[in-house]
Amino acid sequence: MIPVAVVGGGAAGLLAARFAAAAGAGTVLLEGQAQCGRKILISGGGRANLLPTACEPGDFFTSGSTNVIRRLLRTWPLPRLRSFFEQDLDLPLVEEPDGKLFPAAGRARPVRDRLVQAAAAAGAEIRTGWRLDEAATRPDGGFRLRSETGDELAARTLVLATGGRSLPETGSDGHGLEIARRLGHGPIEPYPALVPLTTRDRELTELAGISLPVRWRAVRNGRVVEERVRELLFTHRGFSGPAVLDASHHAVRDGADILVAWQDGREEDWRELFNAKARRELRRLLADHLPDRLADLLIARARLRPSLRCGNLTRGERARLIDLLCSFRLPVAGDEGWRKAEVSGGGVPLEEIAPSTLESRRRPGLFLCGEILDVIGRIGGFNFLWAWITGRLAGESAARRAAGVSA
Repeated sequence: MIPVAVVGGGAAGLLAARFAAAAGAGTVLLEGQAQCGRKILISGGGRANLLPTACEPGDFFTSGSTNVIRRLLRTWPLPRLRSFFEQDLDLPLVEEPDGKLFPAAGRARPVRDRLVQAAAAAGAEIRTGWRLDEAATRPDGGFRLRSETGDELAARTLVLATGGRSLPETGSDGHGLEIARRLGHGPIEPYPALVPLTTRDRELTELAGISLPVRWRAVRNGRVVEERVRELLFTHRGFSGPAVLDASHHAVRDGADILVAWQDGREEDWRELFNAKARRELRRLLADHLPDRLADLLIARARLRPSLRCGNLTRGERARLIDLLCSFRLPVAGDEGWRKAEVSGGGVPLEEIAPSTLESRRRPGLFLCGEILDVIGRIGGFNFLWAWITGRLAGESAARRAAGVSA
């Protein structure tokens, strides 16, 4: 019987296999695709944004307890995690101005290759093309695993690192969530997250290519549930860019309104500007601060003349325009779905795992890590960070469990 079986050869699974094997446990990594880490290869535009330069629990979202996230982040602080990549894996990282850490090589492939090599060097056996079809408990408390081709193996502990449903061509098709369900878990229905949003407003899609900073607010039942400043990109189908990707889970999951303030402009700032530039034509003033096409659209929607001087705006006209400048509601019709979503929301609830080990509270000997859990991070390396931290902890915990050592 194999002490530790890790299912899923992505970011979390590779770390789980490496650390389980490094802890002295016989470990096999089972990957359904022909190669491990396909999602790593396409991440960050093929460059792999491995980590952020700073993080806090507020950079993540879960339907469960944020205290669990806080505890897990403490298990592998960022400086030590960065050292693992730069010292243990010999992958120097470079910091970009927006607070993202990328491999100095500028490519994702060396990252994937080093992770595979590290798992194998630690003693893990890697089997690709081994897609799990069934996992069942054995009378002795271990697990019986069967592949789609009928191969079977027995494992004392099982680590599910199968991801969610995002980017299904990389192997993340939600099958792992179904396995977790069969083993007693009640996954929250997955939904696309960090996903571009679509609109039926053709005037807005005609702004495709325009990118600018915005202060976005997700508003549900009249309450602001999150607010940040990031870049928004107009696309031929709707909206994208870091602002929209970060905000998307609120719209997709809860139907929240997404309001934006263009260029992070505040109402009082616009009022002062209109007063200070009273003799300036409205269109010229807005074009000083916004892209021309966006300025034209906002003026038209405020039902104002472009040549109107700012000082001649009535109180009602000024209020109408400022509302469009500072609280523009994105008319969201839908999202681009799983093929464009960078991560999955939903998954196995945090209350169904022990936060100190990531062991299932429903099925002893089962450990879960990465995207299969009900946690998503902001864009910018946070979801990789979650994968690294939980993969390491799950692998080490499974090795201890397999050896009969309590947490």
